Formats: sequence, structure tokens, C-alpha cells
Amino acid sequence: MPLPRLRLSIPGTLHPIDLPYFDHPPSPAGYRLPNGTIIVTDDATPSLLYKFVPWEKSSLSWNEIDTYARLDALADRSGIVRLLGVAGTPTHLVEKMERSRRGALDRFLFDASRNQADGIAPELVRSVLAQIAQTMRDIHALNIVHRDLKAENILVFDEQADAARWQTVRVKVADFDRAVTLGRGEALEEPVGSLFHMAPELLAWERHDRKIDVYAFGILMYEVAHGGATPYANVGNGMPDSLSRTEFVQKVVHEDFRPTWRFDDAGLRELAARCWARDPEQRPEFAEICEMLQSGLPSCSVAGHEADQPKKSAHRPVGMASHIGRQRTRMEDAACVLQTAQAVIAGVFDGLRGTHASALSARRCAMALAAALDENGGDAEAAMRTAFALVEAALETLDPATDCGSTAVVALLREDDLLVSWLGDSSACLFRRSDDAAGYTALDLVVPHHPDREDEALRVAAAGGAVAREQRWLDNGETIPIGPARVFVPDRMGKTGIALSRALGLFPFKPAISSVPETVSLARCEDDRYLVLGSDGVFDFLDRQAMFDIVSGADSVQDAADALIEAVLRLGAPDNATAIVIDLARGGADM
Repeated sequence: MPLPRLRLSIPGTLHPIDLPYFDHPPSPAGYRLPNGTIIVTDDATPSLLYKFVPWEKSSLSWNEIDTYARLDALADRSGIVRLLGVAGTPTHLVEKMERSRRGALDRFLFDASRNQADGIAPELVRSVLAQIAQTMRDIHALNIVHRDLKAENILVFDEQADAARWQTVRVKVADFDRAVTLGRGEALEEPVGSLFHMAPELLAWERHDRKIDVYAFGILMYEVAHGGATPYANVGNGMPDSLSRTEFVQKVVHEDFRPTWRFDDAGLRELAARCWARDPEQRPEFAEICEMLQSGLPSCSVAGHEADQPKKSAHRPVGMASHIGRQRTRMEDAACVLQTAQAVIAGVFDGLRGTHASALSARRCAMALAAALDENGGDAEAAMRTAFALVEAALETLDPATDCGSTAVVALLREDDLLVSWLGDSSACLFRRSDDAAGYTALDLVVPHHPDREDEALRVAAAGGAVAREQRWLDNGETIPIGPARVFVPDRMGKTGIALSRALGLFPFKPAISSVPETVSLARCEDDRYLVLGSDGVFDFLDRQAMFDIVSGADSVQDAADALIEAVLRLGAPDNATAIVIDLARGGADM
């Protein structure tokens, strides 16, 4: 039985995102943060914390989730607060996180400094900083920049953590919602972060790179060495002689204004000064920082943590692949695969006029469908309608997603049945064994929603729209129709129409362009061999014989998906292409 997983292919990400998924999130009854996020804990599972983030405010959470997927190479390391799973409810994205009972590092150090007459032990300072530096070294090795490194975003673990016995204190880096992927030699321009920890180049709106984390680490060194104290006590507090935020920025950028170091460790003071140097090139890399901090520090073993760790499954009954089209400037396709104990949910979404709608649909639809199935007792068609309606409602709250849209083809595969719902021209084909010469039967499960489909044209007209082809003016003053049939609406007749009659989003064209999906349901049988989902960039260029030959000749479903995309590219297809392949024969026993 494969463990529940959510796999996403999102425009703008370099690789598919593979995440643990969990069923039945707890009730969102907990501490509500000012931004609407609800933190839920339970003494029965003290090692876990649940973050309920409103869907309409989940963009930063998705950035953090995307980052965690890229951090999978560090899954067995102890220096990162673990993301143990994701889930969805109709109103919230839910993250299951490793929980720290001791809280943030700044508060831990502040309490420790008050309880020790001699202040923070030098060994504790170096041990904590060495742990953070080692983790940041590993993070930077993956070309990930944290962008908000500070003591508040470092959590303390182990119930027996005792500042007086520094060997027991274990810390982990948290809060990756602002992290980005940035390779060596690459730079950013938009500044983000916490004011006191922002490097001068950030504050000056200059191009910046991974060395902004090193600067922030230098400020964090001050926090750790000085018992969690704020690095600048006279900024923005309204007291006489305090600095305004603007004055503070000017002093940091132009006057090398830095915290006043008082901790009695010349080596740490020198290292902090190198880290917060004005010139990023003068700042050390984290590998060098690790060596400096670990020199002279007694070694100690890293204790385990009680949080449950998501186990990996090598089982992959589903393959996914995509590629940007030859005539496209950006990838607008998105895809999702959610595997639970009860079902496999797979979807392909082809973005229209931008990436916002397809990306949100891929992130939202599968989890919404799984949650709806759980709530309604397994009514697949009702759950499918609910999921599509929730995605449509979510798109309507976003800007600029209101002006773009997406096709959708979503398959729900259970032990005994298969349900496929669709909007637009992304498609699905079921291949079954047969006794004829071909050896298979291809069942096209989708009838694309094109405006020239007779029933769709009638529906569009009844909804106040019009179906027509665009016109081209000739030199003699005459016009000729060009291109496919399109949907036009009265207040946009002078603008380009849409070559689909149903889609998610595209709200200026509603209700002429419908968001109510069509659905086909059929019973599974022993002869079912493959299910292929894809955007029109795949189905418009490969006939069913070629598709079957490619898929059946591959060594695995992932190889099959890759081969479909390679074949489309060889044919010179101009459009973006995405394919999902499910091996029904090999996967059936495990679903």
C-alpha cells in the first residue's frame, strides 16, 4: 500500500513537487494569529503542530511547501523543522509540522540569561551557532536562500534542553515561506526580510544574492551571544533620541551602523563583523563559518526527536512529465497527483492567459476532491462538483487570476470505478486489452468543450454569448474568417474571444463560458491497462496508436510520461505539453 503523497507540477518551478499527504486533519480550534492562520496543538500528540492557513492567504505557505519539497535531500538531517504532511479543507490549507515544545530561540535564550548569573555559557553560544551554520551550509548547497534568518525563526527542541548543560540544546531552522532558489552567480532585486536582519544591499534596493543570509547570520550571532536581546534597542520605539525606520536604514547602508557587541569572545566578535560586512564579497560562506565555530568546540551527539518522520515509498503507479512548447514564452500547464489509501486523483490544467489559474487549480483541486469524498461518504460525482466549485470560487477571489483561466481534466481512480470530469480541451484516454489485431481498445473519455460543438454552441447562446470565428481584413476591404470558433460576450466583442466553451476562471466571459464540468463514470475491469491524461499539446499531436505504443513499450509509468513528451517535441508541437500516465494493471492491487 503506497503511503499518501501529493505530487505537483506548477508553472515556474524547476521540478515536480513531491509531498507527504495526510487524511482527516483535526478541527481548526486553536490559537488564531493576526493574519488569520490558526495554530492547532494537542497534548495527545505533543510532537505535532497543525497550521490552518486560509486558502486566500496561502501564497506564502505554498512557497514554503515548495521549498520543503526541494529540501527533501536534507530529510534525514536534524537541522530543519520538518514538514510532515499537507492536507486541505474547504476553507484552509493545512500543514502538519514538527512541533517545538520549547519555542523560539530568542525566548529560550532570554529566559536562560535571566536564570544564570554569569550569563549565557560560551559553549552554548558556539554550539547553537554551529548547528545553525551547518544547516545553512546544507541549505545553500541546494541553492536555496532562506531570506528571513533570525532567532525568532529558530526553534529549540528536546524536552530536556537545558542552557546550563549546553550539550542538550538542539536547534532547527524554521519558516521557509520567503525562501527562494538562487544559484551561484544569480541575483534578486526585490527586498524581503526582517528589518534588523536585512543586509545593506537589501535596504538599498540593490541586487543581492545568497550572502544576505550570511549578513542575517551575523545579526543572529549577536542575538545568541547576548541572550536573545534585540540587536537595536533604539529604533522605532518612540523614545527620545530613538531612530526612525528611515534613519535606521540610512545609517546601516551609509554609515556601517551595526549592533554594539559586548559578549566576551573576540573570535565570535570578529566572525560577526565579517558576516555583516557592507561588501557581500567580504562575507564568508557558511562552510567557512562552520569550521570557525566548530574549532575548539567539544563534539556531542545529536539526539533524536520524537516527531514522526514521513516514510518514503518507492512505489510510483503514476508518471508525470511536461515541457514548454516551441512557440511559447512560458509554461502555463500545471498538474497534480494525489495518492491516498482509497484513491488516486490526477489532474492536468492548461492555463489560459496566464499561470495563476492553472497553478491554483493544481494545488487546490485534488485536496478539495479528497476532502469532499471524506465528507460526503464517497459520492464521487457530488465530490467532483464540489471540488470544481471550490476552485472556481477561490479563483474569483484572486487578482489577476480573475482575467485568466484554465482547462481541467481530473480523474478519480478507486478500486472498482473510474470517474473523469473535465472543462475545456485537456483530455483523457483509457487503454483496454482486447482480442483484435491492435491488442487494445482506446476509449476517449473526454469530448472537448469547443464552441463549434453543437450542444455547446446552443448553451453559449442561451447564456448570452456568441460563437464566431475571428475575421481578417483583406486589402480589398472584405473580411474572411480565420482560426477556430471562439466564444464572445457582448461587452468584449471587439476583443479576442476564447476558443473554449468551458473553463475555470475567465470571469469576464461568464456565464457564456461555463465552469460546470462534464463527467463520465465507468466500472474498472481486469482488461484496463493504462489511463493517460494530458493537455491538448499532447492529444492534438499523438494518435492513439502512437500513444499506446509509447506507453506500453516503456519500462515504467514515469518513463512512459517522459517518452510521450519527447515524442511531442520531436513532432515540433508548438504548444505546452503535459502528460500523466497511470498503469492500471500494476497499480490496481495497491489502490
